[in-house]
Amino acid sequence: MKKGLLKQFPKQIREKILDHTIESYELRDVILKLIEKNPKFIIRTYLNDEELRDLLEEKDFEMIENKLKSALNYEWLYYEFKKAVKENMDELVRDIAESFAFSILYENKYEYDESSGQIKDCGKYNLDDYEKLGDFLCDYGLVTENTDDYLEIDPDNDTSHLDSIAINYLHKTLKQLLIDVYNNRREEFLKFFGIEQDYVLSDMDFEELEYELFEFFDSDFPIPDFDNPVGIAAQLISEVEEMDAKTLFEMGKEAVMSKEK
Repeated sequence: MKKGLLKQFPKQIREKILDHTIESYELRDVILKLIEKNPKFIIRTYLNDEELRDLLEEKDFEMIENKLKSALNYEWLYYEFKKAVKENMDELVRDIAESFAFSILYENKYEYDESSGQIKDCGKYNLDDYEKLGDFLCDYGLVTENTDDYLEIDPDNDTSHLDSIAINYLHKTLKQLLIDVYNNRREEFLKFFGIEQDYVLSDMDFEELEYELFEFFDSDFPIPDFDNPVGIAAQLISEVEEMDAKTLFEMGKEAVMSKEK
């Protein structure tokens, strides 16, 4: 059995698992108790482990799966967050579309002139020059900052700008998930986070809980997952970069122009 799963069990249970002397019902009851009592217990990611399956009868395995559908713990929140990030991609696309439309409408394009060694202001961007958003980002990397009458190139401007949009999207998605869970399962939610039952959470409370949970998933959550949603910003951006530039512009143009009025 995988060490990550095994080490979560009490010593006596670990020994019986290793000796193959544990009964299916006994292992089932231990797992159900850990799901209920230990919010950091990790089991979903190990359910397809053959050694675990061999120790459990099918009916006991099904009881564990059914328990996981309703149990509120860190692992449940993690996978719900991961699912929500993918399901709400339209919101990220809309945010990036607005940013792109703003650049096309109101920002200038800059190029480095090798002959003079200076940065040249080329005026407004031409939407027709770009087939995909990724093509635009190659130019947007030369957006510059006017400081004390001279221009400086920011080589990380294209990625850092979209990174901030994507990371903000991740935080908004996790915060909305917490709000939804609170509204649907208030008593369990308050118990899970150790909050008094008569306490009414404010928007700031959700901001703080979201930040704490985001940091936990980022640094302390013991799941070896290459697609950990807190670190998926670059992957999300790469997906949007393949979108048609004119389509994105049309998506964001109206919202940007209404804000500028």
